[in-house]
Amino acid sequence: MLVTDHDGNGLVEYALSGNSGSWPEQLKYRPANWWDTIGFGHEDAYANALAYRALNGMEELARQSGHPMTRPATSPPRTSCARLISTRSTIRPRRSGGLAERGWPTARLLFPLGQRHCDPLRLVPKDKANGIMDRLLAKMKEVGYTRFDLGLPGNLIPVARKDYVDHDPRFGGGTNEDNSDGFQRYENGGATGCYAYFTLAALYDLGRIEEADKMLFPMLGAIAQGRFRGVATMA
Repeated sequence: MLVTDHDGNGLVEYALSGNSGSWPEQLKYRPANWWDTIGFGHEDAYANALAYRALNGMEELARQSGHPMTRPATSPPRTSCARLISTRSTIRPRRSGGLAERGWPTARLLFPLGQRHCDPLRLVPKDKANGIMDRLLAKMKEVGYTRFDLGLPGNLIPVARKDYVDHDPRFGGGTNEDNSDGFQRYENGGATGCYAYFTLAALYDLGRIEEADKMLFPMLGAIAQGRFRGVATMA
């Protein structure tokens, strides 16, 4: 992963650009991260946050095992990750889409998934982190999302069709240009408990207890009642 940093700016790079409109109509490739129906590519913020966390974990494991390691010169630095995630993925939600290669013309969609990993890793100062959370929660309130018993949505507004990789209606694909007819299905705004922890951890870390509790307790209630996604009933 580290050798993919071709320009030496400390960020791992995906082989595909993720540019708006660059994805073929017929699914041939998957994007850069777990949210594999949204056109993430190039210096993907989400993947770099995970890489940063993994590298720090490897370093700590080496330290605890008595085998200290030298941090690779190409490992994603704190400043690069913070700049990428906070300014390009969450603060300026103007246009929908994946993370583009040059100029970031489509990196304007409010993705809770991006900031989930940003704040718990303390990549962003608290004053800026609070600003990110303010915008995120204000947008969540604006769109009317309250079903925290189902988890959290990956994105709060539709991902445009030109930036959505899988056009199967089952997986959030639609026929409208803005993909609004596929919204709230699967990874196009569907709710999930996956990675909700990081949003909650960010809120608690920032001392925003009441806001975090409003999300957490409905999830715990759904789990207790066996209604949460992923719960299986044993025969």
